[in-house]
This record gives sequence, C-alpha cells and structure tokens, in this order.
Amino acid sequence: MKVTFLGTGTAVDTTKAQSCILVEDSAKILVDIGCGAFRRLGDVGIGVNEIDAVLLTHNHLDHNADLLPLLKARWLENGSELQIFGPRGTKAYIESLLEAYPYLRRKLRFIVSEEENFEVCGIKVKTIPTYHSVVSRAYVLDDALVISGDTKPFPELLSIECEVLVHELSLPSGHSEDHTTPDNLKEHLSLLKAKKLIFTHMYPHAYLVREKILESLGVGEVAEDLMSISI
Repeated sequence: MKVTFLGTGTAVDTTKAQSCILVEDSAKILVDIGCGAFRRLGDVGIGVNEIDAVLLTHNHLDHNADLLPLLKARWLENGSELQIFGPRGTKAYIESLLEAYPYLRRKLRFIVSEEENFEVCGIKVKTIPTYHSVVSRAYVLDDALVISGDTKPFPELLSIECEVLVHELSLPSGHSEDHTTPDNLKEHLSLLKAKKLIFTHMYPHAYLVREKILESLGVGEVAEDLMSISI
C-alpha cells in the first residue's frame, strides 16, 4: 500500500494544498479532497479517471472543496461512476452542490454512501466517529492505515493497532478547540499502538514550531505535501 500526502494544509494556507491523502493498493482512493488536491493529482501523475473512490472525513470546505471539480472533470473525460463515502450529511451536501450548479445534475456520475463499513475494490474500510464541530469520522483501511480527519484525540482512535496512524495536529499548545494540540494529545499517547505516527493539518503557527512540538511529544513526524510512504 502506497500513501501519498497530496495536501497537508489547512483553510488558511497559501503554500500547501488542503487535506487530501492518496492511497494506492488494489484501488486508488482519496481520503478527503480539499482545495488544491485536484492540482496535486497532476503532480503525481494520476488522471482524474483513475480514482476509484473518495472518502470524506467530514464536510468542511478544506476537506471537500475539490470534489465537484473532480466530478466535473470525470464527466468531461467520460469517466466511470465515482464512489463517494462520507458521514451522515454527505448526501445532503452533494445535493446542495447540484442545487447550486443545476447544469451538472444529469451529467455527473457518482454514487454516495454513508454506511459505516464497506469495501473498495477489495480494500476493507471501517469508520470510527470522531470529535469535531460537525459530524465526522476516521477511516481504517485494511487494519493497516488509520486516518483521523479533524478531531480531538481520544482513546478509541489512539489505541488501534495499525502500521500507520495519520493524525491531525492542528494547533500549538494553549489552544482548546475541537482539534488536536500537543497538550490534549499527550493525555492519550500512552495508548498509542501504531508503529508509525504521522501528523498533518498543522495551522501555520503550529507548523512554525513543529520541531519543538515533536520534541515535546517524543514521537511522530510531520507530513509534507507530496510525501509518500509504503505500508
């Protein structure tokens, strides 16, 4: 399984693409598809019609902004039906897009599912409800890769046995919003079962002090746009 971080940025970054992770195995899957992710597909040589599924962790703009551009491009390139998975509210979100752009309603080819456990071309996917300002969830792919999406840290997620845990680390210490900080992560680090921990979705003021954050945690590395790993 190859994992490429197409976007590691946030809603305020101008130098990074927003949240998007490409997983390549028996299928090509995008986990989230924020602004800039569409452009990043070209950077890694992936055509729009090569994507088998998009898994949305939640419906915030920095995680789903490039979904409609992907769907439109696939229509113009005679692509097949795209599988879209997401938490409760995803169907309503996509319906709202079609209300805003009615000329696309009978052109785009996709199917939306809000089910909790499913398969994509033989890749088994499980979901875990997470803690954020909207309905959100993490994804577990083939019991090897866990992707948190936006969330506060919590025991059920940190304690999953896996090869790689990709966890958001949005803010530096001293913040207590519905995101992960070094402070609230430390409360659960003793439960960590992943062999490798990778942080993403760092706001600029957290990214600037990333080395200090890593030193204080004593574990993990920070993902950069276009970084790839193999599992």
